[in-house]
Amino acid sequence: MKEILIVCYAILHLAACQNTKSDASQTSASGSNVLTQLPPAEQKALQLTATALAGEATGLISPDGKALEMTISNSATMEQEADLLPLHSSNAAWVFYKNLNNDKPSYEKIVVNSQLKDTTIAREYTLRELAIVKARVPTFEAAGRLLVAADYQGLFDLFDPAVMGAMQVKGLQEYCTQIEPQYGKPVSVEFRGFSFNTTSAGKEFISLAGPLRRQTKDTAFDIAIDLSKPDMKGSISAMKFDY
Repeated sequence: MKEILIVCYAILHLAACQNTKSDASQTSASGSNVLTQLPPAEQKALQLTATALAGEATGLISPDGKALEMTISNSATMEQEADLLPLHSSNAAWVFYKNLNNDKPSYEKIVVNSQLKDTTIAREYTLRELAIVKARVPTFEAAGRLLVAADYQGLFDLFDPAVMGAMQVKGLQEYCTQIEPQYGKPVSVEFRGFSFNTTSAGKEFISLAGPLRRQTKDTAFDIAIDLSKPDMKGSISAMKFDY
């Protein structure tokens, strides 16, 4: 079971590395007067994004109206976990998007400028991608609840049978519990970010990840979902306990 999951995830991770868009750029939003350029829904969402990243957030609508550009700065989260910057950047876009209260923005994408002490990294997320995230987060949350409840049959049912092959529920249980002597049993899970991956054959996946709180020491919880699977059941293609 472990070998199947790791091999499958390695393929997705390679695809993710090939498809990540990360370019150094200058910040395009700064100063308190920027907030006055945003509608009330965007201003509120921006404030909640700043809270989620433990930092400051400014934003504006691009001159052509096609993008919402935000800059996250003075973020303790990003500075302390700079190696997880793509995760935190996607989380910024997600927190902003989910807090728009179903308003239909006129722009097509969200540009997140992650401002660290020595550089600023820009990443783009389309509203189409964020809508997919919204539709798939319930699978992440369900998998987390089942893991915490030690309901391995329920968790097993969320996996793509083609990936599991001859493996049974017992194999999944062994994979999930083998690190418990060192880290402790799972207590809760929190969604924290995402990435879209495409294999060389053109198959699309989304990786959803976040911290998994445990009794002794926390780990990550990271699952890959096959976007060709319309339902929650049978959609998970890989799972691991690190980023």
